[in-house]
Amino acid sequence: TPTQAKLIAVLADGRPHRREELHACLWDAAGALSNIQQHISNIRQHLRPKGEDIVCELVNRQIHYRHVRLIVNPYRE
Repeated sequence: TPTQAKLIAVLADGRPHRREELHACLWDAAGALSNIQQHISNIRQHLRPKGEDIVCELVNRQIHYRHVRLIVNPYRE
């Protein structure tokens, strides 16, 4: 979706990004921060077969998301 494409574009640098940063990509700026979780979950379904993932990290006591490339793909059968 266009929203998922925006999220991937932000995460493409491989650095941790705060939820507020990703929330700016959503079409409903008044929506809850928890709306990001569903989009991240949907993106993960597409990334994991390619050996990539989005991980959740705690940085300075705040939740961040990071796009990573997996060394070994645990989701491959």
